[in-house]
Amino acid sequence: MRPAALLALLLLAGPASRPPDAPEPWGPGQAAGPPDTEEAEDAPTAWTPLEPDAGPEWLLVRFERAVAVAEVRVRESLNPGAVRRVSATLEDGSSFLIWAGDDPTAAAPADLVVTPDREVVARTIRVELDTSRRPGFNAVDAVELVGRDGSRQWASEAEASSTYATMGGMLAGELSPEARVFADEGLGIRMRAPGFWIRANPALLDAPGKILRAWTRDGSATIALLRWEGGPGDPSLLQERIQKALEEGLGARVQAREVQGLRGLKAVGLVATGTGETGEGSRRIQQHWIAIPRERDVLVLLLSTPEVSFVKDERTFEKMLPSVVIQGSPAK
Repeated sequence: MRPAALLALLLLAGPASRPPDAPEPWGPGQAAGPPDTEEAEDAPTAWTPLEPDAGPEWLLVRFERAVAVAEVRVRESLNPGAVRRVSATLEDGSSFLIWAGDDPTAAAPADLVVTPDREVVARTIRVELDTSRRPGFNAVDAVELVGRDGSRQWASEAEASSTYATMGGMLAGELSPEARVFADEGLGIRMRAPGFWIRANPALLDAPGKILRAWTRDGSATIALLRWEGGPGDPSLLQERIQKALEEGLGARVQAREVQGLRGLKAVGLVATGTGETGEGSRRIQQHWIAIPRERDVLVLLLSTPEVSFVKDERTFEKMLPSVVIQGSPAK
C-alpha cells in the first residue's frame, strides 16, 4: 500500500484540486461526518496515520453537543483491530476512560462499539490505537456518539497524532472527481477510473497495442485501456487471436471465455493465468481481457494482477465497466 516506488508510476495531474473546506485525503477530517468508505481498501475518505505498524497513534473527535454517553461507535475501514483505548474528555478538561482492551474487530468496514460503565457527559472523544497490533495501514472512517436520550451524532471536527495526508496530499489531484474521468471524443470513448486507483505511466507497462490510459492499485496490479488499429473484426476470430497469443506467447492458461454485449457492441472476454517476470523472480499473474471490435479498430480493457489478489481486483474491474461508454460502428 502506497510504496515509495509507486510515485514513479504516477502521472500527476498537478496541485490538489478540491473545495477549500474539503478535508485532506487520508487526513483526520475524513473521520468527521458519516462514513463514506464502502469497502476495506486504501481509500482517501478515511483517516490514516502517517506510517504503518508505528505504534501509538490517536484520533480526537468533537461533536456538536454534549450528551450522556450511551455508546461510542468507531468505524474501522482498513486492517481493523488496532484500537486499544476510547476515552471521553469532560468539560473541565479531565479524562474518563470508557473502554480499554483488545479490539475484537476482525472485518472492515465495521464498528467497534464501546459503552461506559456509568453516566458520563461529554462531546469530545479520544480514540487511541496501537498500529503495531495489526500489520499494514489502519484507517478510521467515522466516529458516532450515541446519547442515552437516543440521539446520534457524527463527529463535526477531528485532529490526530499524525496523518498520511502529509504525504498523500500530492495525490489529491488524481483523486479529484474531474481527474477520475477519461474521455477521448475523437475515439468515442468515455469511462471513469477504477475505484481509488491512480494513473500509471504507460511507458513502464508491457501490453500489446497503444495504451490510451492505465491505472494502478499499488504498482503490481494494473487496469489498462488499449487500442489496436485494424485487426480481425469478427468477435470469434478476435477471441481466437487473443487466446493463441496468451497460450503460445506467454504460456498462459485460458480459464474462461465469453462473448457479451457492452453498450450495444459485441465484446469478447477471456480470463487467463500465467507467469509474470518481476525483479524478485516469477509470480503467477491473472488477467481479464475484454476486447470490443469496431469497424476500424479494437478497444481492449485489460486487468492484470497477481493471482492472489485477482478476486478483489476483479470486483473493482466489474464496478468500473458500467461507466464505460464507447461510440462508433461495430465490426461488420
